[in-house]
Amino acid sequence: MNSKKFLFTYVILTLVLVTLMAGINYFIDIYGLFRGKKDRKVYINERTSKYLMSYRYIPENFEGFIMGPSLSANLNPEQIKEYKIYNASIMGANISELNYLVDNIVERGNMKFAIICLDPYLTKDHGRKSANITTEEYYGALGSTNLLKTYLLYFVRNNNIAPHRYAPDLHNTVGWNNFEKETHNIDSKRSIEEKAAKRQYEKTEIDPVAYKELNTTLIKLRHKNIKVIGYFSPVPYKLYQLGKSDYQKFESDISALFTKNDVLINLNEEKYKGITNNYNTFIDHGHLSAEGQHFVLSVLERELKELFPAKVNYASN
Repeated sequence: MNSKKFLFTYVILTLVLVTLMAGINYFIDIYGLFRGKKDRKVYINERTSKYLMSYRYIPENFEGFIMGPSLSANLNPEQIKEYKIYNASIMGANISELNYLVDNIVERGNMKFAIICLDPYLTKDHGRKSANITTEEYYGALGSTNLLKTYLLYFVRNNNIAPHRYAPDLHNTVGWNNFEKETHNIDSKRSIEEKAAKRQYEKTEIDPVAYKELNTTLIKLRHKNIKVIGYFSPVPYKLYQLGKSDYQKFESDISALFTKNDVLINLNEEKYKGITNNYNTFIDHGHLSAEGQHFVLSVLERELKELFPAKVNYASN
């Protein structure tokens, strides 16, 4: 075989293999990009996975969504049974990154409401923190190293291999990130007490660009007639009291972005002291335990029922 024939054969075989692999990945469609109705989960790289799911899976299957950083990532929407809600929160995400998902969900879906976790982490900085949220990832769903890692973790998690490190069912089909399964040896009381002893609490400074981006997001949601529901995530009472003036300034500045037609809930008001002063509400110095998650979701559920009364199935009576 001469060099020209060898090169031609090599190119043809490469094209066939690439086409075959792309076809297989298209058929598997692990992110729901090509057939959005089938249930999908995150197995690795939450940023990329949820971003890709925001193209079809989320907008085609849900009527509302939760957005925020890790403080809301472990809220399980399945607790609110009357409504189809996806948790689009991402660990460590700011408003800039979340907006990539929001743009897709809002433009491609028919959302009724958006629930926004208003924690200082959301607006402390702006811009993407990694290259994991980008349009290039869309085409990477047909073949990429990230896709191979996703297949690997799919196998590892579904076969309960190394559960201490890679817990099975860490995520569910509605976006719940049950990261407590992979969080070990953390005592909430000790964590909170240590922070209090050192007089440390969350930094509440608002990045001006992030502030504008959050305002733009709210305007975008209202323009699409999506009901805006914001809530200030619970802060351990002792830490909140340490930084009370800073927290209240943060709440005041963020509240200024909301209108009378929006819903705004402050879960750090004194009437919730029985919750925020309970160590069992948290798994560390801020993230919610199962008990804390239940409390937040119950408050949100009551609000949703007032806004969107559940339909009664008279046919069954």
